[in-house]
Amino acid sequence: MKKLQKNMQAQHEKALDRFMGQIGEINELLAELQTFADDHMGFNPDDINWGHVGTAGWVVEKLTELTDYAYKRGDYADGGAE
Repeated sequence: MKKLQKNMQAQHEKALDRFMGQIGEINELLAELQTFADDHMGFNPDDINWGHVGTAGWVVEKLTELTDYAYKRGDYADGGAE
């Protein structure tokens, strides 16, 4: 029984280490996205056309899906898709 508990604790520590590493990766990606947005997605504001609007809309769609998942909204609300 003690060996099982030790193994479970070791597995928990490995999982926690990996999870915290992934949280760090998320924070790095969020910082990159903030820079991307601050730079107008790499587009010159003087050159914006409807194609750029569509591209920005696609990015908003993807980010909305992630925030809906994080905050249990939309399809991820209670009773929705999981």
